[in-house]
Amino acid sequence: MLKRGKTGRRLGLVAAAAAIGVMACTAIALAQPSEVIVAGPGESYTQPTYNTDQGVVVPFRNDGGTHNVTARQTGPDGKALFRSPTISGGTAGVDGTQYLSTGDYAFFCTVHPTTMNGTLHVTGGGTPVPRPSATLKLKSRKISKALKKGLQVAVNASTKIDGVELLAKLGKTTIGKATVSLAAGPQVDVVKLNKAGKSKLRGKSSAKVSVTASIPFGSPASTKAKLS
Repeated sequence: MLKRGKTGRRLGLVAAAAAIGVMACTAIALAQPSEVIVAGPGESYTQPTYNTDQGVVVPFRNDGGTHNVTARQTGPDGKALFRSPTISGGTAGVDGTQYLSTGDYAFFCTVHPTTMNGTLHVTGGGTPVPRPSATLKLKSRKISKALKKGLQVAVNASTKIDGVELLAKLGKTTIGKATVSLAAGPQVDVVKLNKAGKSKLRGKSSAKVSVTASIPFGSPASTKAKLS
């Protein structure tokens, strides 16, 4: 029987370490949380299907032309379930993918809807980010104060939310609107009345007013109160 010398044992250890290193690198490669959605130089995506874990804002890279990534499904805000900006080259995030649970979601490019279609496969890995939400309460109670200072709305947001539109109505008439960025937690925002709103409220002894907040990627919130 042949005995292995020290040199042989060293070579065996080196080979084993190299094999473990290769396996480790492979595991790291397979554990990437999201593939990059890529628009090629032509009017197409580079793959029919892209994979991502839950809770990830999927990156979008445009290698030429003017393209975007837009979900075919509608989200709770009435807009595309996830969407990227339209870009001419460069990279951008596909906002809304961080809220998705496991499943397959069709998407397309609104600039080239017939030739650019794909599917986003969300795996069971990771955890979806909770969708943003808010509650509203109309603090204003006096018509006279609303005419001078606008409608005061108490808002309590679950997280920081940008691009929230507050829309005030008297019946079917829009009497004011404002676009605000909400901080997480309670705050007070003001919706200034427009000319039509002031005209509608002047001379009234009472009025039932509603305010609705459009929450990007979340369900809208609303409140109503009687002004006197």
